[in-house]
Amino acid sequence: MRILNIVEGFSEEGKSYLAAAGDVEYRTPTQDELERGMPHVDALLVRIGRSINAAVIDNSPDLKVIATATTGLNHIDVNRALERGIAVLSLKEETAFLDTITSTAELAFSLLLDLMRYNPWAFESVKRYEYKLEAFRGRSLYGKTLGIVGMGRLGKILAAGASGFRMNIAFTDPHVPQEQFPQYRKVSFDELLKESDAISIHVHLAPETEGLFSGEVLSKMKQGAYLVNTSRGEIVDEGAVLKALESGQLGGYATDVPTGEAQILERFEHNPMVEYAKVNQNLIIVPHTGGLTHDSRIGTDVFIAKKLADFLRAQR
Repeated sequence: MRILNIVEGFSEEGKSYLAAAGDVEYRTPTQDELERGMPHVDALLVRIGRSINAAVIDNSPDLKVIATATTGLNHIDVNRALERGIAVLSLKEETAFLDTITSTAELAFSLLLDLMRYNPWAFESVKRYEYKLEAFRGRSLYGKTLGIVGMGRLGKILAAGASGFRMNIAFTDPHVPQEQFPQYRKVSFDELLKESDAISIHVHLAPETEGLFSGEVLSKMKQGAYLVNTSRGEIVDEGAVLKALESGQLGGYATDVPTGEAQILERFEHNPMVEYAKVNQNLIIVPHTGGLTHDSRIGTDVFIAKKLADFLRAQR
């Protein structure tokens, strides 16, 4: 079997499992190269940052399986793959394994802390040999209400951590009953917007969540509240976020998932969000590092490599 792995920095631990499954090529083609097709490739291993769309799928006649070490699948045209008889392997619903991967929730909490305490800007100030205390007077977590949109694996990890800092936890999730988390309050989405001092998003990108945080929704949030998005950029309207930051309706926004990530990897310049962040102290954007710790990366690489190897062996 011929495997093309386009995941940059794939761990050595994961590579050993792939080597046992077939002939592996490691390279990072551009989006245009992918869409021109990959003849003689049986298996494609990808991550977020490249769009495995209909053109890629249709122009790769030998492709049998696409594997991705992610839970979200919006970077793959899954319907087209299935129409072509191509299997899609991911981390979705791998509950036992995913319970060991906490890094995205950790990042969400650290981004909230950085927003509320002005840590990035205070550090930049010190590097200029300034030592301004009052310039970076932030806010405490104690007694604040953290609203969690999506009380799945990451939401519950974040809730537990925030509780340790004595925050009040409210959540909204149509699939999770109040009885599952009696220590927290389940509320409607509108109630969450009104009551929360900070909101963290932990839902998958889907038709019903795309553009969920529109200008209208942002206007319903508590004045000066903070918003953290480590899910997908397309869940928020970035133009509306900028307007809310400028007006003070939002106290701060932090994300590791800017909108249009595949295009950003090809060309990232003159982005309105970045331009705003250069001169303001209420917007933090980091690369998509939520799941990218040494520990989590090795774990996910090994898991998806094993899953792909098992699939390919079963095809022989």
